[in-house]
Amino acid sequence: MRLNNIPKDFLWGASTSAFQVEGAYQEDGKGLSIADIRSFKKSTQQLDTKVTVDHYHHWQEDVALMKELGMKSYRFSISWPRIFPNGTDAQPNETGLAFYHQLIDQLLSEKIEPIVTMYHFDQPMGMIEEYGGWIDRRSITDFVKYAECLFEEFGQKVKYWLTINEQAVLVVAPDMLGIDLTLPFSEKYQQAYQANYHMWLAQAKVYKLFRERYPHNYIGPAISHLTTLPASKKSYDMMAAKELEDFYTFSQIDVALNGEIPIYFSNELANAQITIQTYPEDGEILKEGTANFIGVNWYCTTIVEAKKERHSSDFLFTRINRTLDPDLLHTNWGWNFDPVGLRYGMRELMHRYGDIPIMITECGWSQEEQLESGKIHDSQRISYLKEHIEQMDLSIGDGVNIISFNPWSFIDLLSVGDGMEKRYGLVFVDRTNFEKRQQKRYKKDSFEFYKELIKANSVN
Repeated sequence: MRLNNIPKDFLWGASTSAFQVEGAYQEDGKGLSIADIRSFKKSTQQLDTKVTVDHYHHWQEDVALMKELGMKSYRFSISWPRIFPNGTDAQPNETGLAFYHQLIDQLLSEKIEPIVTMYHFDQPMGMIEEYGGWIDRRSITDFVKYAECLFEEFGQKVKYWLTINEQAVLVVAPDMLGIDLTLPFSEKYQQAYQANYHMWLAQAKVYKLFRERYPHNYIGPAISHLTTLPASKKSYDMMAAKELEDFYTFSQIDVALNGEIPIYFSNELANAQITIQTYPEDGEILKEGTANFIGVNWYCTTIVEAKKERHSSDFLFTRINRTLDPDLLHTNWGWNFDPVGLRYGMRELMHRYGDIPIMITECGWSQEEQLESGKIHDSQRISYLKEHIEQMDLSIGDGVNIISFNPWSFIDLLSVGDGMEKRYGLVFVDRTNFEKRQQKRYKKDSFEFYKELIKANSVN
């Protein structure tokens, strides 16, 4: 499969995150994270974080598979509590740093560009227990300290950094921030959007620090791009789609790139009677610290309609309904197969943000799978990759500055909400939710497809 617009030095890769693949949840000084605690509450129904697919002990084998695949980049996260076990520690955990040094060094020796996410859903529990985590302003200082440590250790090795993965997802699932879901709606989301504000400030400080030290390298957020379409041709459905997309996706990018909180975002919080505590210096912090590229997690389109009974003072998420298009194929978890939506979403980004470099940091198809004579015949995932990559190629031809493609995921891993049986990987891991087995790795048919595609469209 040859592509017309993607440059030969394009960063073809794949993605994972620490808490979803590493395991070793209390080894070598690692502390507990909110991702650990959240998974333990679901452990009677699905896999938890204690072992997952044991990348911590299989990393050399996994990197060898990455090399065989022909990957030019690997987007992964560093476990925050593996570096600062409580988040508030005075000194980092040297054993944790050593693990990532050896991983990054091996990637570089295989000519695989490391793309590092600092925080992918795994805030240390020590921060939450001591002062509430992101809902408290002290979290800003602790995140900046963590970032400074990573820059000092890995700044000469890593060119591409992502600060926070899918901040908007964290806010609309407040238990991932350690917020009690039984709280009344107003209190729960008051805390969640205060946390959102503190994450914006923390990232701005980190952007400024990084760009002063490494002016030729790249830093930005990993955004969940909720490309939203109206369920009908009616203007009120079109407006509902725009409101959701702006509030959920573009507000995050606007703050990261422009250093300003959009008026539409502030108006929505005011509608919900959510008041954010600010300090006079915050506007300058946001303005002085901006990203110079963005990571985009894109899976499918979202189709919405405006509720018939709605009031302008209602909170956005209570004014709309999500619907499914019966003409589209869907996963068992309700995510559609709509590849042209990727091109549409990329064009939206170009029209709003110009020539900003874009890295597609997640994009993938989930399904349940069983080994058949040591094989996984995942033809639907191959179709998903093929058609979405074709649309990405067309997007680059449109002028969108896409520099990398890192589908989710390199290897089967623990799904955030659906355990082990919701598989995304190019590599199958022989285990179930409750049987650890030997965790042998098997290359899926999609692995071979992607390998040949990379080979045909790269400089060896």
